[in-house]
Amino acid sequence: MRLALKTHRVVLVGVVQLVAAVIASAFGDTRLALPGLGGDGPLSLLVALMATLTTAPALVRAWPTERMNVARNAGLISIAMLCLQLAPAGVTAAIFAVSGSSHGIVYVGILLWLLALQLSTGVLVSATYQGIAPAVYVFLCALIGRIDSAVQPWAWPLADPGVLAAIVVGGGAFGVALGLLAWLGLHRDTSR
Repeated sequence: MRLALKTHRVVLVGVVQLVAAVIASAFGDTRLALPGLGGDGPLSLLVALMATLTTAPALVRAWPTERMNVARNAGLISIAMLCLQLAPAGVTAAIFAVSGSSHGIVYVGILLWLLALQLSTGVLVSATYQGIAPAVYVFLCALIGRIDSAVQPWAWPLADPGVLAAIVVGGGAFGVALGLLAWLGLHRDTSR
């Protein structure tokens, strides 16, 4: 277990998740100008993208290669480490929710959505380039996610989604992505 905690950089990523959750919970109603046709977007979307991208290198580096003899299911170990990395964000959002701010819960929903995109890409396409999927998604949201002042349904994080919508969409997608990770594992390019 100690080796898994070290190789997945749980403490370092957990600190980043904590700081990101505090920023998103405290300043969740802040809107930033985004490049492209969309106009502006919530700070929580950009903070969630940054927090998502911190999990990718640790997951890829810690995933066993074909040359390793793994005693335990690597997918389940990665899921456990990912949940430990995300725990500070969830606790922080819950603390802010108790104090009356729902921005942290919406942030967690967006974070889970972006992580679902990242993990699904890592499982189905390539683990090496899994961080590209959430970055491309946020870029497309900024570029064409808002047309004539109306947010497109696929770019829901640009709008002010309610707590229930953010948790249902983000949590549901994250659950499916975790199931894929446990079942199929990360996709590796075996030609190298």
